[in-house]
Amino acid sequence: MNKIFTKAAFAASMTVLSFGAAAETASFQAGVTVQNAFTFTNDAPLDFGTIRASGDLTGTETATLVLAANPATAPTTASTDATAAEIAILVAGTPASFSVSGVSPFGTLTITNPTETAIAPDTAPAGTAAFTLGTPTYYVLTGATPNSAATTTIQVDSNGEATFNFGATITTTGVAATSDYIDGSYSGTFTLELNY
Repeated sequence: MNKIFTKAAFAASMTVLSFGAAAETASFQAGVTVQNAFTFTNDAPLDFGTIRASGDLTGTETATLVLAANPATAPTTASTDATAAEIAILVAGTPASFSVSGVSPFGTLTITNPTETAIAPDTAPAGTAAFTLGTPTYYVLTGATPNSAATTTIQVDSNGEATFNFGATITTTGVAATSDYIDGSYSGTFTLELNY
């Protein structure tokens, strides 16, 4: 019986000793760096080349030139009535090219297409026929899925980088103009947006 009592007393004294142990604390800081921004650059402009163009001044018939984003695809032309509106390619153009970096590895970027805007003569009288730009297309050159067409998203590679081309269609004026196309340069400014 004394042995049981002694063992119980010893266990109780050990419990008291463990509750009396010293404790220390240390303070520390936690932090994080946020980088939502990434680098997005236009490396080459969208160049539809050199063409011969005539438009329907009544705005009824139209002609189109399709410049594909895929550099291996030849540009094409079409017309609703070639006697009224026509585009002929003299020197083929090249798609616009873009590069992206500073994105999280294999991140996916959502494309917001440019809004349709006129490509007008740089110097010409008022009322001169212009073109409209529309139907954008995308072709990924490097990234998570290189050498492939893209529609609404682009995925970067393990380094957070990608390069891609932008193609589009120009259409002869669909509204009445007072003067047909004249020799010279035509241009317009467009905005392409990527989000992730």
